[in-house]
Amino acid sequence: MTANSSDAHTQSSPPSDNSTALWHGLGLFGESYLLFSIGTLRPLWEALYPLCFSNEDADPATSCPHPYLTYNSLSYSVVLGVMLGMVIVGTLAGRIGRRNGSLLTASIMVAGAAALVLASLLLAGNFNNDDNNNNEDSGRPDVLFMVMSAALFIFGIGVGGEYPLSASLASERAMAAMKERRRLEEQQEQDRNRSRTNMSSSLVETDLMSSRLLKTANNDGNNKDEVKGSSSNDHHSWQTTTSRSGNMAQIEQYNVTQQSQSSTNNDSTTKNTSSSKTLTRGREVIVVFSMQGMGILANSLILTFLLMLTKSKGQQQNDDDDDNNQQQQQGDDDDYNNNSYTNHYHNQITLLYIWRIIYAIGLAILIYVLVSRIRHLNESEVWTQDRLRRDEEELERQQQRQQKQGGRLEEGDGDAAGFVPPSIFPQDKKVKEENQQKQQQHEQQQQSETQLLFKHYGIRLFGTSITWLLWDIAFYGNKLFQSTFLLALTGENATLTQISGASAINAFVALLGYYAAALIVDKPTIGRLRLQQTGFVITGTLFLICGFLSENLSSTTLVIIYLGSSFFGQCGPNCTTFLIPAEVFPTEMRTVCHGISASAGKLGALIASILFTFAKTDSALFLISGYTSFAAAIFTFLTIPDLTTLDLYEIDKQWRMILNGSEYEYDGAAVGPRHLSYLERRKKR
Repeated sequence: MTANSSDAHTQSSPPSDNSTALWHGLGLFGESYLLFSIGTLRPLWEALYPLCFSNEDADPATSCPHPYLTYNSLSYSVVLGVMLGMVIVGTLAGRIGRRNGSLLTASIMVAGAAALVLASLLLAGNFNNDDNNNNEDSGRPDVLFMVMSAALFIFGIGVGGEYPLSASLASERAMAAMKERRRLEEQQEQDRNRSRTNMSSSLVETDLMSSRLLKTANNDGNNKDEVKGSSSNDHHSWQTTTSRSGNMAQIEQYNVTQQSQSSTNNDSTTKNTSSSKTLTRGREVIVVFSMQGMGILANSLILTFLLMLTKSKGQQQNDDDDDNNQQQQQGDDDDYNNNSYTNHYHNQITLLYIWRIIYAIGLAILIYVLVSRIRHLNESEVWTQDRLRRDEEELERQQQRQQKQGGRLEEGDGDAAGFVPPSIFPQDKKVKEENQQKQQQHEQQQQSETQLLFKHYGIRLFGTSITWLLWDIAFYGNKLFQSTFLLALTGENATLTQISGASAINAFVALLGYYAAALIVDKPTIGRLRLQQTGFVITGTLFLICGFLSENLSSTTLVIIYLGSSFFGQCGPNCTTFLIPAEVFPTEMRTVCHGISASAGKLGALIASILFTFAKTDSALFLISGYTSFAAAIFTFLTIPDLTTLDLYEIDKQWRMILNGSEYEYDGAAVGPRHLSYLERRKKR
């Protein structure tokens, strides 16, 4: 598909504001709302299907013959789907365009969410209103979780595509807005120059007119009085000189003033050139990404609200039996529900309805995202222009090849005609050598774009991938198993409402981190690189403190440290690992590289799900998170460039020259030491 196929959607929008960025982030809002419900809904599933969360060995006679795989298959399947979607959809988006790619991801997410809702309606089992939660028919939860795993795998493919597309669209909107602002600045400067020219011409004309009037008056005075001519001439001469000097001084003063203003404006324009290029790009990408945090918060708040709304009725029904229930829980050795959640206030049918409502809201959000994108989403102007430019260059290369082939045929005809002047043989040999050199360059250009990408941007791709992988071991492992973490914060006998409320508090603190990062990421004194390194170091330190001193710290201190790690994790690596791959690669390969980097991150989440499952203590979980954070800080220093002040069009220009085999002729800002990573600078030497 060529860029021309999206003509109806290629009109550039005006520079986008935060509200527009929030709309573009609704896809991330919907996916995070459902994706992170794997952790927030686990306490409900444990209450509904205790056999599926038993620590005992598999028993084929029960409704959950493989307890470990039943629930954990949800986490594994969604991670695998996300990884697949990031690579496949990210690659397709470079060919079919950002709009079509976004519609594809939204459609896949809607299909997956619809399957989750249907599974909760048809396969969840038949629960009753028994206050003691003694259910007669819980259905086949092993089949339920198997179907949910398949649905989450499909859903994950859409989620995976949403990552590179949302980041690339936000970055490219900021690029287009910067280009438009720069055009307006140049137009204003031209208008000011035109105004200065007109004013200077007007003053010169005024001076000439006054000179003519004074000359006429001087001549009239000479005709009337010859006796006093000498003194009169001196007087008029002084007036003429004074008048002319005044006008010329006015002109000179005006010119000096305008030159001073012009110099000031030029200095301001020079300073604003870099600031206008980078003032909003990082902020816009992170504001879009912050909708993920908003989705997590919305999920926690809605779940907490529903649990509180249904709590009073359940509590009233259970007041009489509360003491008996506690004694039964303490003395019943055959109870499979060995988790630490207490469920005195909610019967099973209530929990089932809450689960269905949570999923139904997520489906409604994603349907709105799909419909609104069909109606309002425009194609990326930057991608369209880049595609057209590359098509034009490819057409020129084809024409040159055809002309060379035609020239060879004509030379053959001339040889057959008989006579070739001997004097041109040396020139022919030189031309032949030049053609061979050009052919070698052309063959080099004909290398796979993937090979050229790894050759020139391989260090960056490795850096964005390994840092995202290491961070997801700490961060996504935390989120996928946040129920385990929150138990350490709320106590062993926490109710469902307390667990959900603690999750909402954590999500709110993390959301503040998103917005803090958006405020400071575009400041040249901070930038992406320093923000990511600092975030890794701070969160790693906090995790290690929790790991080594958790037994000696009070619950309050532990909660504060954990929430601090949530804030600095967002105001740092979680935002920058999403932002940086959307900037350090050319437009043509942006979604591909972002998808590869994000896929590596999900591989880290998969590794985390295995490591955290076998970790025996909470201290081990924190230590794993801390060590990986410090390792990621080191890789950031070695492999990640800081492009905070770089015009991303320079990277596109460099990439086109690479494709043309003339990469060494590029000497623009993209290859300046300031915009290269440590290893890239060493390689350049």
